[in-house]
Amino acid sequence: MQKNRCTIYNVTLTAANTEYSQLLPDYTKDISIQCRTAYDVRFAFVTGKVATPTAPYATIKNGGGYGSDNMRTLETNPQTLYLASAQAGVVVEIVVWQ
Repeated sequence: MQKNRCTIYNVTLTAANTEYSQLLPDYTKDISIQCRTAYDVRFAFVTGKVATPTAPYATIKNGGGYGSDNMRTLETNPQTLYLASAQAGVVVEIVVWQ
């Protein structure tokens, strides 16, 4: 199946060490994540892991990014991305291809 639609999300992590979530659209194929501001961001695909860092989670380092071209989510199995940072006011940019 060919990628045919792109959605961009800007998620503001208003409070430090607080979990925020972004539901990814049905049939997500590819995703890229980066921090617009100069701070590290923690992310996970399981709730309860990023506010107080508890494995499993991953860190996008200041100036870095994350990308996956093999998400393969389905309409019947939506995926949620959970985000947090030690700094307040961080903006996370998420680009999703369906």
